[in-house]
Amino acid sequence: MDVRTRIEQAVEQHREEALALLQALVRAPSLEGNEKQCQEIAARHLRASGMEVDMWEPLDAELAAHPAYVPTGKSYADRPNVIGIWRGTGGGRSLKLNGHVDVVPTGPAQTWSVDPFGGEFINGRVYGRGSADMKGGVVANILTAQALKTAGIRLKGDLIVEIVVDEEAGGNGTLAAIMRGYTADGCIFTEPTGLHRIAVSNRGAQYFRIIVAGQEGGTEYKYQLVNPITKGLEVFQAVEAYAIMRESQASHPLYDDHHTRVPTGICKFHCGEWPSTIASQAVLEGTIECLPGEDIHAVKENFRKYLMEWSGKDAWLKEHPLRLEWFGLWFDAAEIPPQHPLISTIVQVTQDVTGIMPVPGGGGGSDLRLPILYGSTPAVLFGPAGAMIHSTDEYVEFEEVIKCAKVLANIAVEWCGAS
Repeated sequence: MDVRTRIEQAVEQHREEALALLQALVRAPSLEGNEKQCQEIAARHLRASGMEVDMWEPLDAELAAHPAYVPTGKSYADRPNVIGIWRGTGGGRSLKLNGHVDVVPTGPAQTWSVDPFGGEFINGRVYGRGSADMKGGVVANILTAQALKTAGIRLKGDLIVEIVVDEEAGGNGTLAAIMRGYTADGCIFTEPTGLHRIAVSNRGAQYFRIIVAGQEGGTEYKYQLVNPITKGLEVFQAVEAYAIMRESQASHPLYDDHHTRVPTGICKFHCGEWPSTIASQAVLEGTIECLPGEDIHAVKENFRKYLMEWSGKDAWLKEHPLRLEWFGLWFDAAEIPPQHPLISTIVQVTQDVTGIMPVPGGGGGSDLRLPILYGSTPAVLFGPAGAMIHSTDEYVEFEEVIKCAKVLANIAVEWCGAS
């Protein structure tokens, strides 16, 4: 029996177990700071499959000292990473499969047609927050290792199944794994791209805050006062103009066909303490991004100069300058060449196994940059498709999870070699 058939049969042998695991992970609400239950479930499955397991809590001080650290304001105590390692026999390339278990909030439960943490299996789909982003990918990674072992296939290179926390807030979980020494010759993040697409890059990004001064006072004095809402709306329009300028100038082959190549925008606007009192200031928050090949810090400085030049033309803002602050989530842009051997391996194996030829393209914000820039590890995003990601009624196609595991197991054989 050839390797591909053995993998096919082994994955099918674990199908029901994989479905139960996915439902169990979705039913463990792993919002930021509450990932431990999920990680314990994942660790048990990795141990049961015979993998060496490393489960640890990243140290806050060590993380904070790294140049790629994202200040989330949260501790990593009681928020473990989980790594499963299957040592190779030697002489082959190593492969790391990365997935995260943290999820974003659900919003009001009544807007969902199912329980957001119910893990219901309906018409081939597993529903719930995190089902697509990205517990389906986590299960595909675990199933890949299980199937290879069940099929009796020994890899020459190491296979590392990396299950991390904190991806949604900026990537410190993946960073902690790299700092612990988990690098490889190739890395696949099984984010929900669908098997038709491979993301080979990510944009850089930085959150910003603009504070606009006004004159506080009762509404009866509104015509004598400078309302920061009015000035804030002018700032909003200035940022919108900057965003259009960036769109007209920034270019990269992986992004030139995107409707929005390089997002910049204000998404929060808040001010005031009382309905009948003009506010003393307006606070606007947003994000600015950059393309691979651009330095996010240089883009930030260009944006700062633009705002200061623009606001200096206004009499009030010249005397009461805007305060621009950088906070929270930030990351670099990164990419690997579309001709990289890891990509050609994924394309060829996926086509051979499924008949689908995935197309390399550019991705948005993700942990992709971390192994590339800080772990000397080429990386891509490639995983099972779902829908309504970060939205109401999120789901993953379970058959995509199964298909993805079959593809990944064959990629591992091709990439790592088999003895």
